[in-house]
This record gives sequence, C-alpha cells and structure tokens, in this order.
Amino acid sequence: MAFSPDGQRLATGSDDQTVRLWDARTGQPVGAPLVGHIGPVLSVVFSPDGHRLASASMDKTVRMWDADTGRELGPPLSGHSGPVQSVAFGPDGHRLASASADQTVRLWDADTGHERGPALSGHSGIVNGVVFSPDGRRLASGSDDQSVRLWDAGTGQAVGAPLLGHTGNVNSVAFSPDGRRLASAGNDQTVRLWDAETAQSVGAPLVGHTGSVLSVVFSPDGRRLASASADQTVRLWDAVTGKPVATLTGHTGQVNSVVFSPDGRRLASASGDQTVRLWDAGTGQSVATLTGHFGSVLSVAFSPDGRRLASASADQTVRLWDAGTGQSVDDPLNGHGGTVNAVAFSPDGRRLATAESEGTVRLWDANTGQPLGAFLDGHTGPALSVVFSPDGHRLASGGADTMVRLWPADASPEILCAKLTTNMSRQQWRDWVSPDTAYVTLCPGLPIAGSG
Repeated sequence: MAFSPDGQRLATGSDDQTVRLWDARTGQPVGAPLVGHIGPVLSVVFSPDGHRLASASMDKTVRMWDADTGRELGPPLSGHSGPVQSVAFGPDGHRLASASADQTVRLWDADTGHERGPALSGHSGIVNGVVFSPDGRRLASGSDDQSVRLWDAGTGQAVGAPLLGHTGNVNSVAFSPDGRRLASAGNDQTVRLWDAETAQSVGAPLVGHTGSVLSVVFSPDGRRLASASADQTVRLWDAVTGKPVATLTGHTGQVNSVVFSPDGRRLASASGDQTVRLWDAGTGQSVATLTGHFGSVLSVAFSPDGRRLASASADQTVRLWDAGTGQSVDDPLNGHGGTVNAVAFSPDGRRLATAESEGTVRLWDANTGQPLGAFLDGHTGPALSVVFSPDGHRLASGGADTMVRLWPADASPEILCAKLTTNMSRQQWRDWVSPDTAYVTLCPGLPIAGSG
C-alpha cells in the first residue's frame, strides 16, 4: 500500500494479482484494476512526481504503470529468479530498485525499463583489470586480448579505439593521479605508459622484469610507478622518464599485486608465497612480512587513511591488518564462495568490495567484517578485479567472461527497508516463499505484518 505524493490517492496490491487505485478522501476506487501480473502483488510505490506506479509480484517481475490512465508502461522488468518483495523509486524518479527472495537487489532505469549496471562489451578476451579515472567519468580495462580500452563510466560506451602495443595479456591498468596518463602491465614483461586523452603510447616500454608483469600502480604524487611480477620482484620506476629506480626482492613466489600507501611512503605487495610484505617506498627496504593466509595472496589494498590493509587470497578469505604493526585485525572475512581474486576499500574506508571466482562481487562492512546485502551476481565466469568509483557510489568489475560490469555500491536491502513499515507476515511467507523455508525478517527492526 502506498499514498501518492500529494496524498490524494492510494495504491494497493493484492493476492488477486491486481493493483488498484483509490480516492484517499472518499475511499472509492479510481478507474479499473491494473491487470498484468500473474502472481500476487507484494509491493507498490508511486514515483516522486506521482505520475507513475511500480508494482512487485510473486511472478518474479516488476511492472510500471501510468498512474493517471492505468496504462501499463512497457514490458515487465524481468531478471529476478524469485518473488519480488519490494520496490522503490530513487529520489529523482529515474531509478528503481527491487528486492527479491532470490537474495538480490536490482537497479533499473525507470524511464527505459533497462537494468542499471550495464555490461561493457568490446574485449575479446578475459578482462583482468579495471580502474576508474580520478574524476570518475571514465573507466580503463586491460584484457587477454592484449588491449587496453577506455569507457564512458556514465553511458558504458567505448571511448575511442583500443590501446594496442602489448604483445601479451594485459593484466593491470592504472590512471595517474591527474588522470592524464595510463599505465598498463603485461605478460610481455613490460609496463607501458599511455596518454589518456589521445590514447597514444608515451615513450618506450619499461623493461627489466623477467616474468609477466601482474600489477602496476602510480604513487600518490604521480612521480613513480610500482610494478609486481611473476619474477618474484617489485620494481620502482620514474614515471616521467621511465628509468628504473629500485628492485625489491624478498618474496619467494610470484608477486600478484602491489599498492602504495596513501601518503606514498610505503608499498604493500601480495604474493603466491602466501604473504603480504610492507616496504619503505623511499629505500626499497622490507619493513614487515604479514603471514596468516593459507593460499596464494592475490590482491592487497590500503584503507584511505593508510592505517589498515586488506588482503584477498585463494584460501577464500579476506584478512585485515594493522598497517603500522603488521598484526592481523580481528578474524578473517569468511563467506566467500571461492577464491577471492581482488579486494578494494571504498573511498570513505567503511566498506570493502571483493571479486570472487564464483563470478560474484560482494560488499562488506570494513569495521565489523559483516557482509552488506547479497552477492552481486552477473558475471558468467570468475570476477577478477573490482574497484570503487571516486565518489563511492559505484563499483566496476572485470571478469573472465570478457565483460566489464558496473554496479551500484550503495544499493542494499537496507535502503529498500527504509521505505517499508513492516516485514511480510508469516502466512505471506508460507504462501509466497515456501512453507518449507524458515521464516526470515528481511528488514530487521520492522514489525512483522499481522503480528500485533
């Protein structure tokens, strides 16, 4: 049940598979029932301008209606694999969120009916790395098709032609802090620099590694690059001249990931030797070796304040560390469905995102270690990389399915529950979900319908 924004009408959804509009002053029906669903209607909501309605149903769909004429607007919004229990418009009326018993939240374009979070297609090989530009307007991705691609982060459209030059898989990409350059790391044992505006190669490839280069990152001031390699080393480079600065040795397995601390004074590296190492970025000296994982460590990330590290491993866990002492913080984050290939902190440091071999992306509370909402499920192969947009509102992931995907980073069941007044009743659960499935209050803190 929902009131229109002006309070003059009421919309209701029913077990009879219809939506009805009512005059809120007289209690009389307004027009004929809205017919189209083939299952009980579980939720209904007006758009902020009051001219549209959205309804959610046991038939696994969301339908859009003209609230003035009762005419259905376009085909049903399909994609959920379970009953759609709740639906809500965004404040601008252009977005719609739906929550389902399939344990997912989906975002939709309320104007077109298309699902938000498009798959960016264009690569012809596995997408190994993806990164947002500092202003959040573009994405860059690197692929096994030996190319780097640029994308408009708003539309999902490719920007310009692919950046070609590597003669092997592109494993990692990074924007400079000013957004003007890109760095890419490849199986051809090189790091390449590109002009992000013209898509032209800048200077000669950076050579020195004797194995595939698996990760590359700019220092916060943009003056240096760090690269990690299967040759078990981390190398530092002058980002302007391309000249080598130092070679960091100590790992006994390939180095899968490297990252600068926010102040640029330290480096962290993750390795197949099951350790994370901390380095002095000025001298190249090892500072600490962090042990605790029982599988190859595939990704490492500093929190925005530089006080913590997160590491992702083939042992199906994420671990948090005190970046000052190197000590483990709390218990590992468990609950992943397989190898955790990548981890990233949100810009405010409150959330973590992980990319997993099961093809899913997941959000976590970085303070409590608890998962936030359901898995973001869309890749049809392992998710290999994940990154937050600079404003923290979106995620981008790259996968073995050759796709780059965009996700809402702040859409969760909690947002939808804020729109509701009750959980479904126990009888509704038995009728609409399953009598054999234990009852769950999907919105903690809200009463159960019909219980009081």
